[in-house]
Amino acid sequence: MAYAIERGESISKALPRIVVERVETAHEQLLDRSRPMEERIHNVRKRFKETRAALRLIRFSLGKQFAIENAWFRDAARDLATLRDADAVIESIEKLGEFADGFHDRRVLRKVRRRLERARRRAKRDELDARITNTAQQLPVAKARVSLWSPLDDRFDTIGDGLRRTFRDGGRAFQDARTQPSPETFHQWRKRVKDHWYHSQILRHLWPEVMKPHREQMERLSDALGDRHDLDMLQQIAVENGDFQSDFDLQVLHALIDRRSVELTATATTLGERIYAERPRAVYDKFEGYWKAWTAD
Repeated sequence: MAYAIERGESISKALPRIVVERVETAHEQLLDRSRPMEERIHNVRKRFKETRAALRLIRFSLGKQFAIENAWFRDAARDLATLRDADAVIESIEKLGEFADGFHDRRVLRKVRRRLERARRRAKRDELDARITNTAQQLPVAKARVSLWSPLDDRFDTIGDGLRRTFRDGGRAFQDARTQPSPETFHQWRKRVKDHWYHSQILRHLWPEVMKPHREQMERLSDALGDRHDLDMLQQIAVENGDFQSDFDLQVLHALIDRRSVELTATATTLGERIYAERPRAVYDKFEGYWKAWTAD
C-alpha cells in the first residue's frame, strides 16, 4: 500500500502498517544485487527517512519507544552514508555546471568532478558490503518491534500533536537559519522541512486538491535546501583537501558555489516566509478539520 493513510483505515492500523512497509521495502532494496550499490543505498536511506518522519507523527503516543526507534533508524542510515554523500557531492557538481559562465568555470568543474570520482572509486566497498549485510540482518528485528508497540488511539491528536510539533520545529529552525546563517542551521532546517513534507504525503488523501499544492511547495523548499546542503559539503571538501586544485581553481569553485548558494538561500527564504506564516496551532486546527470532514464521509 501507499505511504499514506487510506480511506477507512484507522490510525492504529495505518501508522504501524506504514512503518512495517517501509522496513520491508528497505530490506528488499538493500539485498537487490541487480541494482548498483549507490542506488541501493540511496533508496534505503530514503526509506529510513520516511520511517523516521512517520515515527515523528506519532512520537507522543509512542512514548519512550520513539527514542529507541528514531535512534536505530538514524544510526542505520549513518552507517550507509559514506557512498551516498560522495554521490550527492558529485551530483552537486553537475547541477552547478548549469550555472557556470564561460570556459574557465566549466574546466574547473570538470577537474573537480574527476577528482571526486577517483575518490569515490577508492571508497572501501568491502566495508560497505559488510555494513549492508549487517543492516539487512537487523531489519527483521526492527520490523518485529512494531508489534510490541503500545496500541495507538484512533483520535486525531495521536497524529496531530506530532504534526504540530514538527511544523513548530521547522518554523524555529527557519528563524535560526535566517538570523544565524550557517551550513549547520540550514541543514537542521532542511531536516525539519523534510519531516513536514513526509507528513503531508502521509495525510495527502484528506483533501487532495489542497494537499497536492502544499506538498509541492514543501518539496520545492526541500529541494532548494538539499541543493544548498550539497554545495556546503562540496565547499567543505574543497577546503579540507589542500591538494584538491590550484589556488585559482579553488577561487573559481568558491565563487561558483557562493553565487549559487545565494540564489538557493533566497528561494528557500521566500518559501519559508510563506509556509511558516501560519502558527503551529492553526496548522493543527486546519488538519483536524480536514480529518473530521474526511472521516465523516
